[in-house]
Amino acid sequence: MTAVVEIPDDVVVEILARLPVKSLLRFRCVCKLWRSIISDSSFIELHRTLSVTRAGGNLLLLCFPSVAHWPWRLLFYIDHSEEEGRCNAFRNDFSLSGFSECINGLICQDDPQPQVCNLSTKESVILPKTAMDFPKWIQTSSHCSLGFEPRNNTYKILRTWKVYWSSLDWSPRFEIFTLGSNTWRSLIPESNISVPGHRHSVCVGGTMYWNNLREKNVVAFDVAEERFRLVPSPCRTIHSAIVQLDGRVAMVNYHGLVDGGDSMRVWVLEDDRNGTWSMEKKIVFPSIWRDVKRGMPSFCHLIFETTHGAELVFFPQSESSEKIYVVYYDIERRRMRFKSLVKPEMYGVGCPPSVCNYVESLVSLREIINPNNS
Repeated sequence: MTAVVEIPDDVVVEILARLPVKSLLRFRCVCKLWRSIISDSSFIELHRTLSVTRAGGNLLLLCFPSVAHWPWRLLFYIDHSEEEGRCNAFRNDFSLSGFSECINGLICQDDPQPQVCNLSTKESVILPKTAMDFPKWIQTSSHCSLGFEPRNNTYKILRTWKVYWSSLDWSPRFEIFTLGSNTWRSLIPESNISVPGHRHSVCVGGTMYWNNLREKNVVAFDVAEERFRLVPSPCRTIHSAIVQLDGRVAMVNYHGLVDGGDSMRVWVLEDDRNGTWSMEKKIVFPSIWRDVKRGMPSFCHLIFETTHGAELVFFPQSESSEKIYVVYYDIERRRMRFKSLVKPEMYGVGCPPSVCNYVESLVSLREIINPNNS
């Protein structure tokens, strides 16, 4: 008779934590113990942490405008761990028209019907209709940003409206929705605030940040207090981007790259209450950048992201190119790698993709919405 070998529970946890979400969702049916392990909050956090370095667990999402199905977009992904870059179609059941930053595996998509979804678990929550009452003759547009308050484990969606009184005159309106509630709430800032709705926010430590190129400042929003504040920007160029770098807010000035050079400048936000940034750090790219740049068409803007560490990812934007160029630069190790990918079919020429870094997660929307029924 074959002896039955019992595996210690802690070893089971370590094995399961290294598997993709798709497998774990199936394995919840194996036994009550496995279901309990996989549903535990500490396991969910461990799994998300390990997914950052697991092949297929840490992805770069690209949402391209669709020529045939405008305003819907086509969702693709790039696996950071793959040496050869491929732009893979992301199989999902959601119609996207753009999305927010990914927080703990959750993203919020924009109009026409905002919803929060977890692409790994296939869960989604359609948000209620707006509480704003606009006259029918008024034109409006809106953009949703996802925020997270870690102390109370609360997710909130900030919706920024542009109300066009004429072709040259518009004013902002804001409303906020707490995930798990039933209605939007109107939000009135204490001072005149303009949030650049077409740009992603970066959420760090319970505060959302936007790089306001028009006003040359950084807009900060405290998710818990639901209050805006302005932070002076360390640079005054349109060729700048705000990113989350190794868990901290950073500003990147890439004017030197657009101008044909091989350097960029980075500041790290030390104290947003007092507008204090670290000393400027100049980053000079290695000689391989010259070889990489030769194979690219000329570009005037870069889209920046990070890979949950000290690695910057940027995309030189060129409407005429038939390829997508992705450049990775590890600030700590001073290493650069490069991927060249063919643009997907049905891509809307002339429109840059929405981009965000995505880490697989078991975070359950059902438990956030109905915590007492989980």
